Amino acid sequence: MRARHRVAALLVSVGAFHHGLVQADPRSPVQGDPTQTLPKIAPARPDSSVTVQVERPQAAMQDLLNTRLTPRRFRIEGAKTLPFEEVAAQFKPLANREITVAQLLEAANTVTQMYKDRGYPLSFAFVPAQDFANGDVLITVVEGYVAKVTVTGKAGPAEGRLRAIAEKLQQDRPLRQDRFEHYVNALALQPGLQVAATVQPPTTTDGACEMVLDVKRKPFTFGTGIEYMSPGLRAIATATTNSLTPLGEQISVSALFPKGRDNEEYYAASYAQPLGTEGMIARLNASHYRGVPQNATLEAIGFNPRYVNDTKRIGGSLSYPLLLSNAHTLTLTGGFYGADQFERYTHTATGTRVTLGTNVRVGTAELTYVQRGEGVSRNATLGLYKGFDALGASRQNNTNDLSFFRTRLLLSQSKDLPAGFGLTVAAAGQYSGDRLASGEQISFGGRFFGLGYPAGEVAGDKGWGASAEISRLFLPDMTYLRTIQPYVSADVARVFSNSVSLSHRSLSSVAIGARFSDRRYYTLDLSVAQPVGDKPTNASRRSPRINMTYSYQFD
Repeated sequence: MRARHRVAALLVSVGAFHHGLVQADPRSPVQGDPTQTLPKIAPARPDSSVTVQVERPQAAMQDLLNTRLTPRRFRIEGAKTLPFEEVAAQFKPLANREITVAQLLEAANTVTQMYKDRGYPLSFAFVPAQDFANGDVLITVVEGYVAKVTVTGKAGPAEGRLRAIAEKLQQDRPLRQDRFEHYVNALALQPGLQVAATVQPPTTTDGACEMVLDVKRKPFTFGTGIEYMSPGLRAIATATTNSLTPLGEQISVSALFPKGRDNEEYYAASYAQPLGTEGMIARLNASHYRGVPQNATLEAIGFNPRYVNDTKRIGGSLSYPLLLSNAHTLTLTGGFYGADQFERYTHTATGTRVTLGTNVRVGTAELTYVQRGEGVSRNATLGLYKGFDALGASRQNNTNDLSFFRTRLLLSQSKDLPAGFGLTVAAAGQYSGDRLASGEQISFGGRFFGLGYPAGEVAGDKGWGASAEISRLFLPDMTYLRTIQPYVSADVARVFSNSVSLSHRSLSSVAIGARFSDRRYYTLDLSVAQPVGDKPTNASRRSPRINMTYSYQFD
């Protein structure tokens, strides 16, 4: 239920104002969960990298490519994983007829491709140096595996965890592509570490390879995100410790500054703990938000337009990658959180304070899919959230459902187009048949499908939003400016309530802007957005909005 409707319903019950105002439409520039509207900080480190080198020792035969021979018998050594008949079939057509060494090497390359297609990246076939006496031909198949793990760089206390993960690959003989990608990507999940994994080619015919992990560690990171959404400026700073102990933990604390015109305060702390070697991570988090936003429509019912919005939240989660590869990631996350939220309104004439509050206890399940390909990336998150009327769940002066159920879906795709252009589309939606507390509603505005409006302009028990953006990437390659990306975008959003009829529930805007970055420290996004849907709450007309977001990572 919207802020003003909740106040109106409460005051109607005590005869505080006449019936005609009950149906007035309530709007607030900070609706829904206010913590979702805070400035964002770009990731603290670049992605880890992987290099696999497979070199077949066939140089000795390269000078003999045109040499002719008539094979009588093929002797194939080392082929244990693929069916021997399939390997032998590549050489059978060459028997008992005159061929060149080049044809022989081509058949060996075909076997190598067979191993690659079956998911064995370090395995190959080659023709060793020989004299082909009596038509006997030796073919050697090397089924590569990781026999040794070497850690270079500065891994610090995290070296033991890195070795434990990498050494899982030593159990695979020969090394399979899916397991290789799984554990290399598990290495990339370790907090505060940039890992470059290189697999050297086998040096012996038994297939033994060495994996070298070159590690760069940032024990402490500090980042800040600054946001200007006219007419207000606010920023959030985050300090993080990474893997200070052999546990590989990550601890972060964040704070919002300055308080600004809405007297906002936000403090948060989080703890992340990798578990095992498969990519599982446990997280704990706690936060407190308090603000005094303005809702001009409250004056019509005799209340101060500024009211207190306070939210305390604590929770935990456990995530596990069901699929972890270079191209696809599928992560299942389960958790539980409690949120205590209230809004306090003050009657202008009497000074009477009215508090509307809801304490929720929520179990969560989320499934996140990420696809990365050449020139395209896709993201999808499906979330299920169930409220429980237990463990301190309660409500004050409202009829919100404590045993609620809601679902949320987030989708996005970015695709490279010809001539350096790019297209990004995104959508989000939530559905619930219950009356939700404001922190459980879906809200739109600002970066979240409402660039021409304040963040949290509208919120509802259910709703949807969508956006599309066309951009063009330029690479000036200057020291402090590596990329410029101008763009045009459009977005639309709608919300619905299960308890009241909303007249202000539709957002639409168009925008033009540009992003700037040095691809290391900072990103800057400047835009001008024009609202073309409903008029913003605290505005007399649909004026253009100037938006700026700036993120900086201290190295």
